[in-house]
Amino acid sequence: MKIITHDMIKGLGLEPNLWFEWADTVLKNKHLYTMPAKTSLHFGSSYFNTMPSILPPENVMGVKVVDRYLGRIPSLDSQLMLYRYEDGTPLALMDASLITAMRTGAVTVHAMETFANPDFYEVGIMGFGNIGVATMEVLTAHFSAKPMKIKLLRYKDHAERIKERYSRFSNIEFVIVDTVKELIVNSDVVISSITYTEELLGEVEWFKKGVLVIPVHLRGFQNCDTEFDKVYGDDYGQVKGFKYFNEYKYFAETSEVLRGEKVGRENHDERILSYNVGMSLHDIFAASKIYQYFGDVKDELSLAPHDKLWL
Repeated sequence: MKIITHDMIKGLGLEPNLWFEWADTVLKNKHLYTMPAKTSLHFGSSYFNTMPSILPPENVMGVKVVDRYLGRIPSLDSQLMLYRYEDGTPLALMDASLITAMRTGAVTVHAMETFANPDFYEVGIMGFGNIGVATMEVLTAHFSAKPMKIKLLRYKDHAERIKERYSRFSNIEFVIVDTVKELIVNSDVVISSITYTEELLGEVEWFKKGVLVIPVHLRGFQNCDTEFDKVYGDDYGQVKGFKYFNEYKYFAETSEVLRGEKVGRENHDERILSYNVGMSLHDIFAASKIYQYFGDVKDELSLAPHDKLWL
């Protein structure tokens, strides 16, 4: 069994658009895979999740474990075990922190591609940990020629560093704002990668007609659940337990929309929420592709904690 570390995966230099392609493939083929809802154990403000999946077309199966400890840097960490589907052979124990970040960023940008108004221009983004940076990596690559105004919520020096990091993109105008209201008002797309909050982040009336809201870590926008025109999710089994699920005006899985089984955005004025709880299908699929890059590696390599911060 191969042991594949964070630095080994990072060293591959996988292009952001490749992660987008992988996310698209998984979402379109979700009906061919098997994935139960994740098991989540919460203790205080921390959690420990287990996420199994079987992907017969790729001849792999596996389980990802992810934990979050507020105050730890980074707060999220994860590992993954990969197996061959046809005979159960263990293939790899793999660090999954970069996989988690990049597949989450890719799914976020995929939601923009799928549910935002095609002429979107203003994008408000808050939260720039690893997930926020991964989202920026995929967003700037996928929409490399689209004129955009990206509003960044000021927090410490993160917004300034993001602006500097992506200043090479001439199609993007960056604006740093000081309040959530400034971020939301007039934005065509609102993305929140804030890891944890117990508070609502904005008033419903702040959101313009036609807005797409993507709460990456799910919290902060529950007041929009019953007011917005449509809600989409990555997996019914993981969204059906949400407090206001039975009060949604319309709900469908993203995969159903991609396969033409359910409708997506139908007009320019619809306000839409996209809840992507996180599917291990993405992780296991990506791990199966990454596994193919490596020949024989020593099993004594360590998965010990190390610097996984990108920002």
